Amino acid sequence: MFSFKCPNCDSYKYLNKHSFGKKISSGLYKNVHTEIQCANCFIDIPSNLCENINSKDFNLVKKSWFDEYKPLHLNHAAKCSKCSRFYWEIEKFFSENKIKSKDIFYQTYNPQKGVGNLVCKICDPTAFK
Repeated sequence: MFSFKCPNCDSYKYLNKHSFGKKISSGLYKNVHTEIQCANCFIDIPSNLCENINSKDFNLVKKSWFDEYKPLHLNHAAKCSKCSRFYWEIEKFFSENKIKSKDIFYQTYNPQKGVGNLVCKICDPTAFK
């Protein structure tokens, strides 16, 4: 059992804890092995910033989140190429509207960029039927 407090929104409720999918060898995420998804704002927070944090240290952790981790998270987070919503904004929309779906994006190839564009289920709901 662990305690959780989200440095993004101060919520004490979480949805799930999951392993960080890739091994990072340098930078802020070098020692991050798991993330915890907040049940209020739906953003994935590195567990070292939200799990079993002493209340007297929380303001320092929160500052670290907003000054260092969140800007980096925003640069790498999945978002829709049409509406520019981040994954947590889409998941929150689904939750508020009682839409159940494991898939929130599909990918289309963009030859100009040489990579795929993500399109969310909000922008193109018929693609998920």
